[in-house]
Amino acid sequence: FMLSGVVGEVAAEEVQVVDFASAGSVSYYAAEGGRLRHYITQDMSKTKHATSLDNGNAPSYLQAGTEYYSYDGHYFYTDYGTMLTDYQNGTRSASVNPGNPYYNYYQYLPFRSRTSYSSGELDSLIGGKTTGSSKLKNTGNYFTGSQNQYGVNALIIVGIGANESGWGTSSICQNKNNLFGLNAVDSSPGTSASTYASVEECIRQFADGWMSRKYLDPKSGVYKGGFLGNKASGVNVKYASDPYWGEKAANIIWGLDQTGGSRDANSYTIGIKDTLATGHTSVNVRNQSNQSGVSLYKTGTSSNYAVLIQDQN
Repeated sequence: FMLSGVVGEVAAEEVQVVDFASAGSVSYYAAEGGRLRHYITQDMSKTKHATSLDNGNAPSYLQAGTEYYSYDGHYFYTDYGTMLTDYQNGTRSASVNPGNPYYNYYQYLPFRSRTSYSSGELDSLIGGKTTGSSKLKNTGNYFTGSQNQYGVNALIIVGIGANESGWGTSSICQNKNNLFGLNAVDSSPGTSASTYASVEECIRQFADGWMSRKYLDPKSGVYKGGFLGNKASGVNVKYASDPYWGEKAANIIWGLDQTGGSRDANSYTIGIKDTLATGHTSVNVRNQSNQSGVSLYKTGTSSNYAVLIQDQN
């Protein structure tokens, strides 16, 4: 199978094969009002989609009123059979954008960036999405403080916290001050989840121990790229079982930023090493923009590796 950027295998007896013509619904992308929306199906026998996610500004090559198919959100097809043939041949040459892959800005923005929103502005943005019982309310200072101390973009971790905690209302958050579902395994999330003395301490530990020293550290065993990503690369590879976890957090960030006047969107230039999910060359990240510079670390073998471009030679 191919899902959320990866190629995998599953036992044949666990698979139900559905003829495309008889499916009640399938996942697809659509350009609507200048935005790219991803309609996700989890049960093809149903006509209703499980959810739809904002993927940012729709690229000009996608036309309104057309359904586009894609397993990774980078290359798009108008015909399902054509897409399958391309995938089976290990190419994207028959897509509508073979030389111009699309990348959801917030899904691939490296965490080692900064939001332009102040703590008070974050409080206002979060306040517009939450009720009085939410433990996310009035946390803007905790998020910006962690950004300044540990180098983790405050708006990105707000998006993760809102996604994981249902905007600060989940039982784990309410009872354990756990905004991020930390140590909540799928089999027993309420029991296994960690407890924190305060929401502030949870945010601090998430930014410091979980992100800066673990998922964003190239020397860590779970490092697959310092951005939200999907199952091919990024934090989503190891952090959550949900294949759309990174995209869902990005969806929340898009909404918050639009409310704030879209100040953060596209404020950084992102460079992406674009490859198919079946292979990727690990390359050096050096302290200078030449091959004589000291190698700080290697990118690893994850595909679609994103970096911040600060200068161009």
